[in-house]
Amino acid sequence: MATKRITRPRNGLASLDYVLLLGVVLPMTAFVLWIGPRIMRLAYEMVCVLVSWPFM
Repeated sequence: MATKRITRPRNGLASLDYVLLLGVVLPMTAFVLWIGPRIMRLAYEMVCVLVSWPFM
């Protein structure tokens, strides 16, 4: 009762990987590296405000 697997041709999938890499992953990485320090600074300031407000 062995069943045969139907294989589909995978032509063009490597180029789709390159498009996803160049069009999605690299811009997203650049955005995270650009905005990351600002987000960390704002999160630090928010924690400082939440901790220090009872003492003001």
